[in-house]
Amino acid sequence: MENPQNNFLNTLSKEKLEQLSIYCTGFPEIEFIENYNKKFGLSSNTSDLILLQKDYNKIKQIGFDAVSIWDFRRGEGGYKLYADKRVDSWGRIYKGEWYLWDGVFKNEKIIDKWKHLKLPSLKSLKELERFLQKLNHQFNAVISLPGLFEKTWQSMSFLFFSKCLKKNIDFIKYVINFFTTYLKKLIKELQSAGATLFLIADDYGYKERTFLPNKLWRELFFNHYKAIISQVHQQDHKVIIHSDGYISELIDIFIELDFDAVQSLEPNAGVDICSLFKKFHNQICFIGNLDISLLIYGNQNDIKHYTLDLIKSANKNDALLIVSPTQRINSRVLPENIKIMIETTKNYKQL
Repeated sequence: MENPQNNFLNTLSKEKLEQLSIYCTGFPEIEFIENYNKKFGLSSNTSDLILLQKDYNKIKQIGFDAVSIWDFRRGEGGYKLYADKRVDSWGRIYKGEWYLWDGVFKNEKIIDKWKHLKLPSLKSLKELERFLQKLNHQFNAVISLPGLFEKTWQSMSFLFFSKCLKKNIDFIKYVINFFTTYLKKLIKELQSAGATLFLIADDYGYKERTFLPNKLWRELFFNHYKAIISQVHQQDHKVIIHSDGYISELIDIFIELDFDAVQSLEPNAGVDICSLFKKFHNQICFIGNLDISLLIYGNQNDIKHYTLDLIKSANKNDALLIVSPTQRINSRVLPENIKIMIETTKNYKQL
């Protein structure tokens, strides 16, 4: 008999199960939790699943089988640039709370002297370890990791990154190597704290196009991700790749790299997930495809029919599917739409 608590992990292991799992793309905005509680009711915490003042028992009560945790990508770091500007530990320039689409990584000397990117503190890692021990397989915590593409261009600025693609691609490779080294150290620390499931959060596409041609993506990132995935798999752990935007043309690369799953799969960006089911079947697990805009503006009937069609298409093509919103659940998402998405999925029997 299937154990619902293990369905998420087993699906990542390429097992076709009777009941599909539901994935939550990070802790929802607090306004959504409050709205859900007002409409349907959530009991007070009974299992002490609290981490950094976030009550994950509420996520479990709503009906999700797994959630990504975004709070352990780095420790504190950065410095003040001017009176109203600051630089964070990734090298990004901010004014107040707004990223200015600029960064300070402009040459190798800056990177060689960079001391601001620090691993999570021992205290926070111990807190994560205690939280993971309390889970005791009743829920799946997926630890979010920084992506190499996004952190590279953000630390440089997209304009400078684009210029370097033509005139100084070796510098881009230098930055990628810097972040790869950090990411390997981070994974090691998180694994020591008990983490076994990881999600690399990167964005490779926008509407109907990817940012980089596949050949260039391979040249810049393939070997780095191969080493990172190998590090995760050596411990028999799992790793998911997340990317917003159009990524259909990258799925074969994700499979070649041996990612266990790909998450988001935005239909509004041009991703035709049914075509991906037909092409790739069970070679990789697909997570997502419930567009966040549908969950905001759609009605319960829309959500139910979309979810059913999605599941039936996956089943017809022997594809591996975990249902989830494409992005984080924000305050505008209707609680009843999340509820019907989960109920429709869990009431459907695949086999």
